Amino acid sequence: MFLKKCARWIKQTQARKLISVIVLVFVGGLAGIYSILRFSTYAGYRRFMARPVSTRLYDCDGRLIQIVSLEDGLRREYVPLAELPQELAEIFVVSEDRHFYTHRGIHMGAVMRAALQNIHAQRTVSGASTITMQLARIISPRARRTVGTKIVEAWNALRLESRLSKEKLLDAYLNSVPFGFNTEGVATAARTFFGVPVTQLTETQQYCLAVIPRRPAYYNPLTSPDACADAAYELYLSFCDAKNKIAVLSSDDFRVAVRGAHSFHYPFEMPHYVTWLMSQPSGGIYTDAEVHLAASLAVQHRAESLLAQQIEQHRDHRLSNGAVLVTDTRTGAILAWVGSGDFADRTHSGQVDGVLAPVQPGSSMKPFLYALALEHGYSPGTVLPDVPLEFGFDELYMPHNFNNRYNGPVRLRVALASSLNVPAVYLLNELGLDTYHTHLAELHFESLNKNDTGLGLALGNGAVPLYELVQAFSVFPRDGVFIPLSVSEQQRAVTPYGIPVYSHDTARLICDILSDADARALGFGYAQTFITPFPSLFKTGTANQFQTITALGATPLYTVGAWMGNFSGETVIGQTGSSVPARIVRELLVSLQGNRIVDFKTPSQLVRTKICSLSGMPATPYCTGTVWEYMPTSSADGTLFENGRAINTEQCTWHTAREVQYPAEYGMWFRLKSRTGAVVEYGAPLTIMSPRDGSVFFYDASSSALDQKLRIEVIGGTGDILSVHVDDHAAYTVARPFGFQIPLERGTHHVLVRCETEEARISFTVK
Repeated sequence: MFLKKCARWIKQTQARKLISVIVLVFVGGLAGIYSILRFSTYAGYRRFMARPVSTRLYDCDGRLIQIVSLEDGLRREYVPLAELPQELAEIFVVSEDRHFYTHRGIHMGAVMRAALQNIHAQRTVSGASTITMQLARIISPRARRTVGTKIVEAWNALRLESRLSKEKLLDAYLNSVPFGFNTEGVATAARTFFGVPVTQLTETQQYCLAVIPRRPAYYNPLTSPDACADAAYELYLSFCDAKNKIAVLSSDDFRVAVRGAHSFHYPFEMPHYVTWLMSQPSGGIYTDAEVHLAASLAVQHRAESLLAQQIEQHRDHRLSNGAVLVTDTRTGAILAWVGSGDFADRTHSGQVDGVLAPVQPGSSMKPFLYALALEHGYSPGTVLPDVPLEFGFDELYMPHNFNNRYNGPVRLRVALASSLNVPAVYLLNELGLDTYHTHLAELHFESLNKNDTGLGLALGNGAVPLYELVQAFSVFPRDGVFIPLSVSEQQRAVTPYGIPVYSHDTARLICDILSDADARALGFGYAQTFITPFPSLFKTGTANQFQTITALGATPLYTVGAWMGNFSGETVIGQTGSSVPARIVRELLVSLQGNRIVDFKTPSQLVRTKICSLSGMPATPYCTGTVWEYMPTSSADGTLFENGRAINTEQCTWHTAREVQYPAEYGMWFRLKSRTGAVVEYGAPLTIMSPRDGSVFFYDASSSALDQKLRIEVIGGTGDILSVHVDDHAAYTVARPFGFQIPLERGTHHVLVRCETEEARISFTVK
């Protein structure tokens, strides 16, 4: 008996082990299959999850700017499942796969039923695709429908079910189901066929929408309304049956619904801006389904209208295009972006974006140079020479003012506000090109190539886009702080900003100078174009040969830039001047700000002092003209400092009881025409003013070189007689004023001049 029990126990133990092994093998097999389904490489799935959607762009007031199309005009909007009408999702489930929530990707009952029906009919009359299998087909489309492709779809459906929840599967399906006509997803389909957002579909329209994917061409409510209505009514009855609801709608209700179907008119606002936006690195916002921008369509339309008016008004002057950029000074937010006069105007290259196209801004660049000078110890009262000057060597550069006149000594304030050219080039020569290029890089002028610009950079001969120009100009009313332009609050949250470029006082001085009507009068008179009901600063510029004309304007609240010209490079006929774009800038500032008065801040480390309007020195009773100017504060010992540099506080020495006495460097200018006063010829160091040492000259080979003369100008010295040596020739003398001519002869020549114990020398070459 005992042996029998032992034998029975052994058999039972072996059976249990066998069962355990079978169970383990089965479970292990299931786990292995699941692991393969869950973790195997599925390249199509990765691409699908990363594919772009059509971004809905809204302005700051919630008005739709554009729904951006994808490749070949396809639109695929995304609306999360939770934000779709709940009944719409349920209708699609009943229509396409009523067992969606109970199967794991494949519904075997539907497969068997479809197989029997197809065998009986000897052709394909029924399918068994679940929503998951349809999604698998969307992810990995196949050109041909075969048994093999169905098996692949089934396998991929199992893979999807192992990776996504039912909610995510339905979300992906509803947002990607194809409706034909370059339309994917229910959100885009609602606009395409019924002209409304998906959340505004009526109940009957939802059923109509659900039948379209079956046969898009046949059930299109725009072209086949009756077929769509009949299929939608049948789906409605089926839905009521599945949900145990009482049908209350009739077939006529669906016919009424499809009669109201109409296609959505997709807005095409701000085309240049949107094109630029979609070309940027995503930064987490540009490829989102929905983005609310800081831009305002109201401001955009106003800017477009003003630009079109000016183009039409000056078309006879061969002025065919332009661009406008409007920003919020405080935040750097872009409010309007007009890239051309008319995006659809192919004759005048309307699709070229003038906000991004590099153009020569002319004098619009001068504020950055003068601000750099203020940072290096110059003051608004510093006197700069507006006289004939030569710069360069192999390529001699002699700048001229726009009116071909010279004003002699001018204060920095007047030179900038009146946009004089010679003082600007003089400043750049003093500060150095490398220093200026480094400074412009701090202002994010990324388009400038330092190898392509010389001293003409002071006059804006380096091409820069309006985008960079406006971005940099807004630094001044922002107290010298640089903020990159932004498109929305989302971008500002991830973009570093708030980089000090200038001291507060430098920025405030530039604002004060560029809003000073009196300082501007020398160059522009008291033009009403620059007058606003509130404090504002303006700077305009004209490129060489009037190819482009530019204007910038700003307040503490808004910054606006505009340029006008031709993308073809043709010059504007007649000197229309930069007042044309300046009118656009002014009108936009007034439209935006109205009558709100926001004052510019005043310098905190400077005091207003009465100075001589000619010399820029503290005024004396002999000074015939005086002005109030910001000057550095006084240190304990009475020495004045600005940016750590001691300032000359000597009272005006130019005005005496008898006459005005100009420094020696203004001698050539003084003698150009009859003037009152005198030039102080003595005391200054002996200097050859013209030509510059190392200059290269060319003479006309068709005439005698001896008939062509080179004038030499010398200033300073303590005596009245100048001794001149040219190469090895014997010395000859000239009396004051020290100006003389020598013949042009090919070769390299040396000039040595002596006055009393001083001497100066130069070399030049004639070719």
